[in-house]
Amino acid sequence: MAAAGAGPWWFQLYWSSEDALVESFVARAEASGAEAIVVTLDTGMLGWRPRDLDRGFLPFIHGMGIAQYTSDPVFRQLVRQRMARPTAREKPRVTPAAIRTLLDMTQRYPGHFRANLRSGEPRVAVETFLEIFSRPTLTWRDLAFLRQRTRLPVLLKGVQHPDDARQALDAGVDGIIVSTHGGRQVDGAIGSLDALPGVVEAVVGRAPVILDSGVRGGADVVRALALGATAVGVGRAWVYGLAIAGEDGARQVLRDIIAETDLTLGLAGHRAVSELTPDDVTRL
Repeated sequence: MAAAGAGPWWFQLYWSSEDALVESFVARAEASGAEAIVVTLDTGMLGWRPRDLDRGFLPFIHGMGIAQYTSDPVFRQLVRQRMARPTAREKPRVTPAAIRTLLDMTQRYPGHFRANLRSGEPRVAVETFLEIFSRPTLTWRDLAFLRQRTRLPVLLKGVQHPDDARQALDAGVDGIIVSTHGGRQVDGAIGSLDALPGVVEAVVGRAPVILDSGVRGGADVVRALALGATAVGVGRAWVYGLAIAGEDGARQVLRDIIAETDLTLGLAGHRAVSELTPDDVTRL
């Protein structure tokens, strides 16, 4: 929150198999000033990702990207419990890659490097994370658990079917995010833009409908808004700018998207987003 500055931010919840950890995450997010909780539905398990497999790429194994877990008191307790259980672990082969991975884990774990190396806690933390990260058994009934533990608006991310949108609203959800997780989960699945009109029609204005996945420029924004989206999420394009020029690069990408949105509106004969209708989008 301190790094994010004054702008609004939401907490994206990957629902763990440990309810106590879910409760801790939500409480911490709310206490830190989050304005909404976004429940991620489309990664109950990771999809088949050939590029990641080709490169042997899973940053979590190196302790990267799991700081919200390793900083959490409930998670740290789960790690200590795991360490206290006598288990017959297979001894890993000592290779240069294994040593690098161990050093990466140790370096990224909270605390002093030497103490972490001696304790073995960073390795157990990664094992714990991989075991409890996802919850494939999540059901509609679990939303009641979340509702009882936060006053914040709850949005569901990963909705692609009108029936699911209706059921979400019946369950008291405050917003819908039509998403395919950037197309990284199921190859050949319906695109977010194709799913959007049906979801918008099912929601009939009862809650915001946000589209993400596939938004690369202003024309994508205009198409989504014309088909009824309340807003769009830019999940990937800003990262390209970040990689090239850091914060300035990410900021410039967002400026460019806004500028292209404005130009596309003008080229389509409109002066404001409010003038857009589905008739502005032609399907070939």
